[in-house]
Amino acid sequence: MANLTVTSLGDSIPTIVAAEALGALRANLVLARLVNRDFQNEVAAYGQTVNITIRGTLTAAEKAADTAFTPQAPADTYVACTLSNHYVVPFRMEDMARMLSRPDQFAGYMADAITVLVEKIEATIAAIYSSFTGTIDATVGLADSDFREARRLLNAAKAPLSDRAAVLHEDADYEYLGIEKAINAQYQAALGGALSNAYSGRFFGFDTFMDQQITVAGGQCKNMFFQRNAIVLAMRPMSTVEPGLGAQQVVMSEDGMGIRVTRSYDHDDLAEMLSVDALWGAAILRASHGVAVSTDEI
Repeated sequence: MANLTVTSLGDSIPTIVAAEALGALRANLVLARLVNRDFQNEVAAYGQTVNITIRGTLTAAEKAADTAFTPQAPADTYVACTLSNHYVVPFRMEDMARMLSRPDQFAGYMADAITVLVEKIEATIAAIYSSFTGTIDATVGLADSDFREARRLLNAAKAPLSDRAAVLHEDADYEYLGIEKAINAQYQAALGGALSNAYSGRFFGFDTFMDQQITVAGGQCKNMFFQRNAIVLAMRPMSTVEPGLGAQQVVMSEDGMGIRVTRSYDHDDLAEMLSVDALWGAAILRASHGVAVSTDEI
């Protein structure tokens, strides 16, 4: 009876790797899971720019007796989200090294590849702080008054009360954990993956997280207080190569996030090659629904 070998299972290996990589990607993202990803289906098959629709404004009109009302025709607007970030993490392992290495060595490299992709995606979103309308100077030290002011600014902008987040640099997170009112809140959320590990509690209506990719400019940490609809993340499922071109590719997407895994073999070096890549863009949707809170880097 013939045995199952790497060759006979070769077609399924990229699929398995892609599934594990996608799960690891989603588990390690913080900012990307807090912003709006509802528009992934609007990504066209071609073109680099995605037009994100913003619904027009409706108003309430008083109905007078014996008077016909006039239907409203709100005008949609669009925000252009450019898919300008395409990063790939390639690595290879020679046959001898693969045979002599620990069984989990390959899985370790795959985890490392996902980690560096996560850092790129998170940094792209973190850079959008500069588009926020609201700003707060908290360089004297993050305090509960800064949370109150950020809440006031979002309320004044009519931002929805739900899905508000405060994403802090590690130094600002250190200051936040020194706010007695915050640490005594005793709030616990049922979150998974990186969100659970980064979660620091709920305070004045903000779910508070720590993210190591928060932008630092001029020695100041640009912490982000925002409602989910302030930012959009668009990721495009990329195409795969045609059979017979010497590579196997699998594309997987879920919950507005997608990656591609490529597997090939280098005969000259007797090495198996794999790469993980992703294509994405991030843009500001509602600038008034975000507040950049500046704190000093320790």
